[in-house]
Amino acid sequence: MVLNYFNNPTVLIIASIVMVMALIFHNIAQAWMASRYGDHTPKYQGFTQFDPQTHLEPMGVLFLFLLGFGWTKAVPVNSRNYSGRGRIEALVWYTGPLAYLLVAAVSYTIAFVFLRAASAQLAQAFVVAGDVAVLHAVINVFPVFPLDGARAALAWGDRSVRQFVQQLAQFGIIGFIVIFMLLSATGVTGAIMGFFRGAILGGLSAIFNLFG
Repeated sequence: MVLNYFNNPTVLIIASIVMVMALIFHNIAQAWMASRYGDHTPKYQGFTQFDPQTHLEPMGVLFLFLLGFGWTKAVPVNSRNYSGRGRIEALVWYTGPLAYLLVAAVSYTIAFVFLRAASAQLAQAFVVAGDVAVLHAVINVFPVFPLDGARAALAWGDRSVRQFVQQLAQFGIIGFIVIFMLLSATGVTGAIMGFFRGAILGGLSAIFNLFG
């Protein structure tokens, strides 16, 4: 997705920078939530710091540019530190997709500002970044490794759910790619993306119209 703008360096560079930062922010948000509920394991291992080397996974970054979707190193957690165990650990993992939606909202807001300033190219760059962030939020809730949804499902799901996730995990990265492509080809991903994108843009549009 990002490489589709190879002939537009401004969009390519800005969208790439925003999304790499989004990957890191995703991890920091999860680490913060873990600490919030008493698990300081991520903090002790540096996951609350903005250090690319700590967060970024080379294969995940490569896929970000090739397929428009990437991932990070898993945030280390210790579920024994949570009072609610599975429920709290699942909340930690689901903080990741919420972080991507926040990045999308900020990116779209910046795009609105540039659009009003008649800087169409800069606006396009942040729209692209916002779209990719929404994609990450949507895909990450699916229970497929290495996604947050899989870890959350293992934390709160019953035996049948855990078995299902573990069976999918046996296919490794190939299984992830197949499911990712299948969801995209059948329009499932696009439909869910459209809902969240529309909700965010609709809300921002209302706010901008309210303040003139």
